[in-house]
Amino acid sequence: MGKVLIHATMSLDGFIAKQNEDDWDWLSGYPSDQSDDLAERTQKGLGAVVLGNKDFRNNKITADTIPYNAELPQFVVTHNQREPLKLGDATFQFIKGVREAIEAAKKAAGEKSVAIVGHSIAQQGLELGLVDEFVLHVYPMIFGNGLRLIDTLKVEPIELERLEIISTSQITSLRFKVIK
Repeated sequence: MGKVLIHATMSLDGFIAKQNEDDWDWLSGYPSDQSDDLAERTQKGLGAVVLGNKDFRNNKITADTIPYNAELPQFVVTHNQREPLKLGDATFQFIKGVREAIEAAKKAAGEKSVAIVGHSIAQQGLELGLVDEFVLHVYPMIFGNGLRLIDTLKVEPIELERLEIISTSQITSLRFKVIK
């Protein structure tokens, strides 16, 4: 089976969204004249995605805002199981429980990796010991406040092993293995 990754883009001070979570313009504000091989390999190696339900509850997921490739199986962690939802070419399966959603995604991904998207699901996956690696893309900006990737964990500190760093003219990408 593939790995379970927390894959995120963040500011230097650890925020994955500004205080107003509707502002995502900053993600396209730093074009690079160099390729980020780590980002490309990560995306090509994905077989499924796990994400939280908040953006569905707030009607922020549309056919234009689907995480990654619309053809990837998408698993949404929810408290209230519901029928699958089709948006454009993507089908979202709603699964009750983080562990159950990650296991379903791993099965669907086969030998490929699973990306966890969003801070709450990332934190819960870490606390459950289900995360194998982090792939982080750090943008040259400081928000000062907003939505942190990792806020408060209910477990002991988690050790990481640095596997890779790639720096382009604008973005630094890092890959870490979770020591288990």
